Amino acid sequence: MPTPLKYALMQIPGALLIGLILYLLHSWALISLRLTLVVLLIWILKDVLLYPLYRPALESGVATGARAMIGATGKARTDLTPRGLVEVDGERWQARAAKGQTIHAGQRIRVHGTTGMVLRVEALRD
Repeated sequence: MPTPLKYALMQIPGALLIGLILYLLHSWALISLRLTLVVLLIWILKDVLLYPLYRPALESGVATGARAMIGATGKARTDLTPRGLVEVDGERWQARAAKGQTIHAGQRIRVHGTTGMVLRVEALRD
């Protein structure tokens, strides 16, 4: 999804909320229509001006979850024949051993991929 569109979609809930509040204040005759439109315009302008500050974070593509584990090393907590539990960076994950490998509990492993939330791992030679 293009970054400007992602940012615009993130702003919709706030714009709807401020729009509702301004509508209610105007309908209760607490603020004029002109003030309502000025505040709404300032709100939208704020979002436009803040976009350059948020863009790097939206474009960073930082891996999270299982994808962030690719390349990390850890230890098998159970035998992987071919599935079992591993510990990587202090977290326990379901894992599947590389094709044809049996990894025994206590062996060091390296994550080489993911399938959903299951890590694909290979044994490291000590």
